[in-house]
Amino acid sequence: MRNLNKTHPLSHLAERIDAKVLGDASLTISGLCTLEHPIPNNITFIRSDSREKVQREIAKLPALTAVIVPEAVAPTDQLQNGAPILVVTESYSSFLNVIPLFFEEERGAVGIHPTAQIDPTATIGEGASIGAHVVVGPRCIVGKSVTMHSHSRLYGDVTLGEMVTLYCGVSIRSGTHIKDRVTIHDNSVIGADGFGYTQDPTLGLRKVPQLGNVIIESDVEIGANTCIDRGAFGPTVIGRGTKIDNLVQIGHNALFGNFSVVCGGSGIAGSTKIGDGVVIGGRVGVADHVTIASGARVGGGSGVTTNLTEPGDYMGYPAVKASEWRRLQVSLRQFVRGARKK
Repeated sequence: MRNLNKTHPLSHLAERIDAKVLGDASLTISGLCTLEHPIPNNITFIRSDSREKVQREIAKLPALTAVIVPEAVAPTDQLQNGAPILVVTESYSSFLNVIPLFFEEERGAVGIHPTAQIDPTATIGEGASIGAHVVVGPRCIVGKSVTMHSHSRLYGDVTLGEMVTLYCGVSIRSGTHIKDRVTIHDNSVIGADGFGYTQDPTLGLRKVPQLGNVIIESDVEIGANTCIDRGAFGPTVIGRGTKIDNLVQIGHNALFGNFSVVCGGSGIAGSTKIGDGVVIGGRVGVADHVTIASGARVGGGSGVTTNLTEPGDYMGYPAVKASEWRRLQVSLRQFVRGARKK
């Protein structure tokens, strides 16, 4: 994100987020800060359901630090320390809506850098920004307002929709289809061969040709150093609005629904089916050919070895309903303590 170095009166911020102002609405705001490290003439937010806690936190703020507070727990008047208060329905989303006033996404200059290598059969859309040492392979289609940062690469027959952003070192392998407003962070690889081998009496292990591709639907974001493998005989699909963290491995022919979340360090084996709104915590392992129902949430460090057929929270290895896992942990502790006393 690029700092715009702009200032705004507090009244402008209040208008943007439909907030009621308690205090000096003419106060000049020049940036954002955290509640733990308040800065004068900056704005922060409180996310709490305790009125007493909110009042304690506001009382600690300097007089020139503004704060966004949920209406349900907000004071009725400005506190004695003089910190201005913006009263809103929900503070966190309101704070996010303020950010574009001070920061914007970095984007290179529109056009093609002289060191970029563009195959003559490729199509580059209007308003695209193609950075230094980018490679665009044969028959690729790059949509409008795409940003490709330095050293990113498209192999042959790749399609990028509109407003896609590829950061440095991203590699998109042949046949991948990426739809609109997708962001892929540094050094990720999309569409490499899936891990497919079979026992062979002559060769020992024979490679299974990976003939499928990867389809990434609109509004997906993929973190740095993440790998999504192409399908063996069909596509690997990442559903609309799904967010994938850094250092995630997704195997061939995995099918993701919409608006799911995968946290860092997780590994999703091949041919898994993951529903809508699924949350997979950090360092989770999911076995191949497993189905995870829409609305399921898998806690960090868990291992999913069988189908999770209902929404809800799961924990442990193998992953079970979180309520059952907690009871198992209590029983295990009681057993161990009893055994020590004998």
